[in-house]
Order: sequence, then structure tokens, then C-alpha cells
Amino acid sequence: MIVFGLFITPAWADGAIHHALSVHLLPDAGQIEVVDVLTPPAGSTAPLDFSLAASFTPLTEGASIERLDDDSRARFRHYRLTPKTGGHALTLRYSGRIDPGPVHAEHGMPRAALDTEGVFLDGASGWYPRFGNQPMRFSLAVEAPAGWSVISQGRRDNTTRWTATAPQDDIYLLAGPYQRHAVAHGAVELEVYLRSDDPALADRYLGVMGQYLDLYSALIGDYPYPKFAVVENRWQTGYGMPSFTLLGAQVMRLPFILHSSLPHEILHNWWGNGVWVDARGGNWSEGLTAYLADHLIQEARGAGAEYRRKLLERYAAFAADGRDLPLRDFVSRHSDASQAVGYGKTLMLFHMLRRQMGDADFVAALRALWQQHRFTAASFDTVRQRFADTSPAGRVADLWLDRAGAPALKIKQLAVSPGPDGHHVLQLTVRQTQRGRAYPLRVPVAVQVADSPTVHRFDLIFNGKEARLRQSFESAPVRVDVDPDYDIFRLLDPAERPASLARVFGAKTQWLVLPASAPADVLAAWRALAQGWARRYDNVEVVMDDALDALPGTDAVWLLGWNNRWRDRAAARLNGGSQSLDTNTVRIAGQAYPRSAHTAVLLDADITRTPLAWIGADDPADIAALARKLPHYGSAGRLIFARGSSANQRKDALPVNRSPLRRVIGELDPGPPPPRGHALADQTGVTLRFD
Repeated sequence: MIVFGLFITPAWADGAIHHALSVHLLPDAGQIEVVDVLTPPAGSTAPLDFSLAASFTPLTEGASIERLDDDSRARFRHYRLTPKTGGHALTLRYSGRIDPGPVHAEHGMPRAALDTEGVFLDGASGWYPRFGNQPMRFSLAVEAPAGWSVISQGRRDNTTRWTATAPQDDIYLLAGPYQRHAVAHGAVELEVYLRSDDPALADRYLGVMGQYLDLYSALIGDYPYPKFAVVENRWQTGYGMPSFTLLGAQVMRLPFILHSSLPHEILHNWWGNGVWVDARGGNWSEGLTAYLADHLIQEARGAGAEYRRKLLERYAAFAADGRDLPLRDFVSRHSDASQAVGYGKTLMLFHMLRRQMGDADFVAALRALWQQHRFTAASFDTVRQRFADTSPAGRVADLWLDRAGAPALKIKQLAVSPGPDGHHVLQLTVRQTQRGRAYPLRVPVAVQVADSPTVHRFDLIFNGKEARLRQSFESAPVRVDVDPDYDIFRLLDPAERPASLARVFGAKTQWLVLPASAPADVLAAWRALAQGWARRYDNVEVVMDDALDALPGTDAVWLLGWNNRWRDRAAARLNGGSQSLDTNTVRIAGQAYPRSAHTAVLLDADITRTPLAWIGADDPADIAALARKLPHYGSAGRLIFARGSSANQRKDALPVNRSPLRRVIGELDPGPPPPRGHALADQTGVTLRFD
């Protein structure tokens, strides 16, 4: 939801316009009445150009108004205000209906909402006049139906009045029959607004929100708003706005959201809603926010390496083979490929920067970015300049922003030979195998030696396509791991990618084989699943099971339904590796999951074959739930859900084959080296709780 302000120029540092908005909401009629008393920058008599939704016809006091366009089909109309005297307030009056616009393909939320269920309006709806790229301060007074609360950014004066004294790039207006829960956290008010009151749920959120405000305030700088609120949405969203987040009713009740989406949206108050994004050179804020929220939390739990491996797996599944884009071209997520680049690749870029700079300089660069650019817009070049200013190790080469693709690594040569004084000399050469120029890389290498638990760690420095390590050890090296903790953004070798839903979704073509003999309502549910996935992915082909003489041999295949005529023949590929499938039961690691109580997803674990997946479900409601859920389980290799509730009961990642970047030199494999590193949160003195 920060996209509307993504093309803002740094000139925003001066010249904020003040809006004093008085609003009357008429939900029964779907209408809004607005009086906006505008105060231009002090002493200004220059004409002011603005845009407003085409459904409004503004009238003015204190200025003349001129229509600048004549396109009757446009969603916005453009006007010019010429003040009669400099520095004095101007008044705009207008009323009308708000166009809800198209609904989001993933969660169904319209662009705007103004009805008896509630109100959501932002700049994209055109409900207030926008003066190009100029920043805004505002006061907002709303007349709403009895029992409704009003929510916006800034300070809450009462149930229907808000004030934002810090510059803003958008003005949000939410209203509805909310139950408000609040506690004070120092100078910040913590709030939860619920459409269906649930005090225990509110207490869970209020109990952790302050923890994350403290963490990021210590890490980056003081929280910039007088409040932070979690607002329940009737659509299943996870959006971050200045000083609040809009979470779907089902989403906010998922237990993991407290330590995943919540900190991510809180952190957006620094990156995206605090330092704005000039995305003409690439949107940097999503990757940095994901790094300091989602990744930091997993790192604190000791799962940072696995989190990074899954990011690289998603990139390989959805964005490799020419489907990605340069970081400068990423504006917002609109597909799995754009997410893999804009979130994943950008996150890994910041991780590599942190490894090069060290934690202290990395944190110093974050603080400099915040202190120097708060409530102004920063481009990707501005961000990387702050890191370069902090440390020479913080320089980012142009090709990381300007070039699509990823480096690929291969061990070219590994040898151990006798050295002086009985030592053992290890010689290692690693090559970048991608086409085109070499990436500047600092690739970690872990070496284990005989009869010692110590792991020796080094960095291979790439100034060209090859880098070499020559190192002497008293004991014989027995194992070498190149990038063992997935610290480098790179294209994974196929052997490093297990069978997963992402491999199926991201295949060149994925065939959905529907069961022709299914009851009409079940078949309709499978068709709806196929239609939904076809809207999300551009590689979907649909066929009935009775129209095939053989399964496609070169493309990914989904077999849908317990009664799919190809299920038994596919069971030979699905069975094995501690899982099996028969007529009415799935068994995993000795545990039985009968068809009568469960839905199941199984994959062929053999990555040398084309991907094959099977979904065992035969209830329309369960199928509809799986249609929504499965795209979010990309790293899973098998899944079990409760029939009827669709609650996830089992989620397994299938094993990864031995990486070709791991070489065992001795007779016995000593096992993987222990992960290295610590949470960046350790730099703040703040203790993270995950209860």
C-alpha cells in the first residue's frame, strides 16, 4: 500500500500543503461530502495543480479554478487553483460517489470501499485533492454513523478526529463498527481495532507490538508516529500504512502472524512510510524491510540459513531462465517472479552488504539513512550511497541494480597435497559459470579437518570469474563447503533444490488434470481452483483425466482429486521416502491420514524427473481453501490439512540432495558445519521474545 507514493522526488523536503478536511460519510448511499480548507506554503501565490476523482465537481472559495483536461473517461480530473491572495487558506467543496474500482485478484479487496460495512479510502481512490508530488500535513474530522470509529494516520484526537503533523505522502480514511483496545507504551499509543470483538486476541497483539517498536527504535532511530494500530480488515490483506497495519480477519488470527507480518508492517513505518521510496530507480524498501523483519526473526531463532535457502529456491523456481528483472525495474509485487526479485534478491543484497561491512557499520548506515532522509524520498542510488559513505565495504556495483540474473558457482578444482612440516595444503578454485560479466562476490568457505570440531572459515574474493584459496592445515582437511549457509545471492544448483510446490508452480508449464468422474459440485470446485491459479500464473494448462492417453512427460503435472483416474498409476512415483498413498489413506513416517478426516498434498521426491504433485480432496469447501492456501506453501514438499476446517496439520520440506558445492575428502562425512552468525538484534540491546 506504499505504491501510491513511490514516484516522489527529494524536493519534498519543503513546501508541504496543509489540508483541514471535514468529511461527512453517507454509507447507505455510498457517498461522501468533503470540505477541504487548504493552506498553501507560506506566502505562495503560485497556481496549484491538483487531481481529484472524476465523480466529484469541486467548488472553490479564495481562488479561481480551471479544468485542465477534457477526457470524460479518465478516472481522475485535473484542475488548477489560482489563489486570489498569497498565503491565505483556500476552500474546496465537493461530494459524490467513490468508484470502488477493480478487486484484487488474490484477496478480492476493491481499490476503495464506502458502504454500510465500512470505509477504506486512500489517494488511489481520489477522495482528496492531490497536488502532484508535494507532501501534506492534515487534520481530519469525520461525521460517521453512530457507533462507528474513524482511523487515519497520525494522532487520534477522539473517535472521529485525527491530526498528522509530520509530512505525509498519502491520506487514509478508514471507518466502521470497530471495537478499540489500547494501551500506552511510553509516548506511543498501541491500538487494536476489531470488527468482531475479541479481547484475548487484542491482548496478544498489544503484548508484542511494543517489543518491536523498541527493537527497531534501538536499531534505526525513534519510532516516528504517536501511535501504532492493528486494524482488522474484512478482506484477507496484510498491508502497512503510516502508523497502522490492515490485517484480514483470518490473517490476524493465524498464530505466526505476530512474529512475521506484524513486525514487517511495523518496520514499514521506517522504510516506505518513514523514508519514502523514489522507485524510478527501483523499490528498495520491501527487501530491506523483509531483511530486518522476517529474516532477522528467523536468524534470531537459528534458522537464517534455511530462510535464505528458501529465498534462493523461490528465485530459481519463479524468476530464473530469463523471467526476472533488474532491481531498478522493481516497483511492487505483481507476480511470484517480481516478488522473488524485489523482496528476495534485494534482501540478499543487503545481507551481502552486512557481511562485507560488519554489523557495526551496517547499523550505522541504517541510522544515517533514517536520520538524513526521514519524511523525504530516497532512490536506490541514495540508499546505496549512504552505505558507501559509511564504509568502503558498503559499495554496491552498478550491475547488482542494472542487470537481471544471478551468479552461479561451481568448484573447478579441489586438491590436498603434502606441505612443509607435515602440514596439509588445500587448494580450492571456484568459478562463476553464468553468462556475461563476473559479479563482485565475497563467498564464504568452511573447511573441516580430521580429529577436530573446529570449523575453519575463509572468504573467497572474486574480482573476476575465478577465485582461489590456498591454505595450510596441521590436520588433513576432510570436508569443504562453499557458501554453506547460503549467504550469497546465486542461482542454486538443481541438486540444492528439493521437490517442492514452488518447483511445480514455477515450471515452464503446469498441467492441471481434473477428475471427470467427480460429482458436479466437486468438479466445479476444481475448475474454480484452475481458474484462480491461471489468473495468478501464466503457465497453467487444464485437461480432463479422461482426455489423456498418458500424462505429459516433459511438463509439471498436478493430479487433482482422490478419484482421479491417474492417481493409482502415479502412486508408484509418489510412494517412497517415508510416504505412501492407497485408495483411502495417506501415510507419512508411519502416521496414517485417512481420506475421511484429511486433505493431502504429495509430491514425487525424485528431482531428476519432471515434477508431479497430487492433491487428495473431495469436498468443495476444502478445495476452495486449498486453492487459496497452496500458493503460500511454496517450500513444502507434502502437506496435510484437517478436512472441514482446512487447518494445516503437517508441513514437510523434502530433503535436499548433496550440493555440488560440498565436497567430502576423507572416508567419513563429518556432517554439516554448524551455522555461523548472530542476530542483528543483538546490536540493539533489546531482548526478543517469541512466546
